[in-house]
Amino acid sequence: MGVDVRSERTLGLIGSILTLVGGSVGVIPYRGAVIGTVSLVGLILVLMALKGIGDKLGDDRPFRYYLYSVIVAFVAFIVLVVFVVAGVLMIPEHGDFSDPFAVMGIGMIIAAFVLFVVFLILGVYFEKQSWEAMYELTGVKEFHETAKWLWWGALTAIILIGLLLLLIASIYQVIAFANLPEVIERKGPSQEAAF
Repeated sequence: MGVDVRSERTLGLIGSILTLVGGSVGVIPYRGAVIGTVSLVGLILVLMALKGIGDKLGDDRPFRYYLYSVIVAFVAFIVLVVFVVAGVLMIPEHGDFSDPFAVMGIGMIIAAFVLFVVFLILGVYFEKQSWEAMYELTGVKEFHETAKWLWWGALTAIILIGLLLLLIASIYQVIAFANLPEVIERKGPSQEAAF
């Protein structure tokens, strides 16, 4: 018997478009609060869509993994801000980098970026798992493409080509929700153990 996911499809499509727009125009200066709000609303809509689809299909993996991804990204942002602010405050105003506090401050800033990259990769891993689960549940191949481009984009973001790949992943995410059928056939429950 088919499950009607029309409203979840709409939520996911709008949310994906908002996160795409928020991420794409985030480079425009002095637009931070607006862009952040647009992206946050988009994330919430995608979470709602994944929760609804998971509930209707009896498989919470897409929602659970995406939620893990959002939590990890939030923690990464907090860690980055705390470490960078602490590191900057430890560097003396006169710029004497031989001072032990200055060395510690620079070390904290470097540690912040290393930790941020580790958290970023972990967060992207969870998001990739979410899209792979959506592909498995719905058969929409663009969810698989989203996962693939997202993963390679995150791994190559340090050399900037990854940013283009992340943009491609976001576009595939929009296409995936646009191609999601309004009615999905329920498959057997997943045998995957809870994470």
